[in-house]
Amino acid sequence: MEVTLPGSVVVPITAADASQTGHARRRALALANAIGFSELRQGQLGIIVTEAAGNIAAHAGRGELVLCPWQFENVAGMDVLAIDSGTGIADVGRSLEDGFSTAGTLGQGLGAISRLATAFQIYSVPGHGTVLFARIANESQSAARIAADYALGVVCLPITGETACGDAWDAAHTPGRSIYIVADGLGHGPAAAEASQEAIRIFRETSHLTPERILADAHGALAKTRGAAVSIAEVLYDKGIVNYAGVGNVAGSIYSGGQSRSMVSMNGTLGHSIGRIQSFSYPWEKNSALLLHSDGIATRWSMEQYPGLASRHPALIAGVLYRDYCRKRDDATILISRI
Repeated sequence: MEVTLPGSVVVPITAADASQTGHARRRALALANAIGFSELRQGQLGIIVTEAAGNIAAHAGRGELVLCPWQFENVAGMDVLAIDSGTGIADVGRSLEDGFSTAGTLGQGLGAISRLATAFQIYSVPGHGTVLFARIANESQSAARIAADYALGVVCLPITGETACGDAWDAAHTPGRSIYIVADGLGHGPAAAEASQEAIRIFRETSHLTPERILADAHGALAKTRGAAVSIAEVLYDKGIVNYAGVGNVAGSIYSGGQSRSMVSMNGTLGHSIGRIQSFSYPWEKNSALLLHSDGIATRWSMEQYPGLASRHPALIAGVLYRDYCRKRDDATILISRI
């Protein structure tokens, strides 16, 4: 069943305010109800969120939970990212054992999360903090299989103080082809959200077309808005290529074989002032990763400084890069796919 996805939510967690854990749980359950989770799965999600928030408070002192709903092949799910910049975990494997604790707790939190989640990973570096990723799909064997195939992670959040996010994203998948869009409305707030959502509307109507054709159609539609930076990447798996077209400062890159390659966007603002819309093609190899992000994420990130991270789940990678490179003065979106 198709659902209208609610946006991602971020909840700050601090040791000084125990009520934040309850708030995070309530926000998660409201999202889960909106995307059709069963009562059983809602209850399990509540446990995961409570344990993840409790771990941040007990071990790092402060951090945040990011709740990211998704839908793929008519299966709804939610990604939970527990993010902190604390002391990190010295032995991740041992921390997953029931009864192990360094903070005087029962030591059952991470083990419980790993058992209840459809997918679960941790990236932690001593002295540099921890990012925990737990994916929860609505119950059924097919849901678990589809969730495993959905090798995509997205963090898309408004600037602090705004409820409307001026960034937006979407994706469409058919056999042999995936196509992705990230749109960044000019500025932030409701008017920026109007522009980015208009770009998404056009994308959904025309996702079978080429990236440059979709951008051309969106350019006319966005004339009534304040405009947006928009990038679209089309992956043709059988041909082994990525066709990419962008206008403005939504950055696109391909990570493959230990190296990152930036893709070319044209100057301008879609809906207002642009030059020629042009598409560029790049090689796509097996196990490559596609990254798209708005300018709320700094462009100086480098995967090489994170040992072992490149092989992890795209949602976990997105959480780490969001933590370390979010500018905090604009809406922020980072999309990473290895589908």
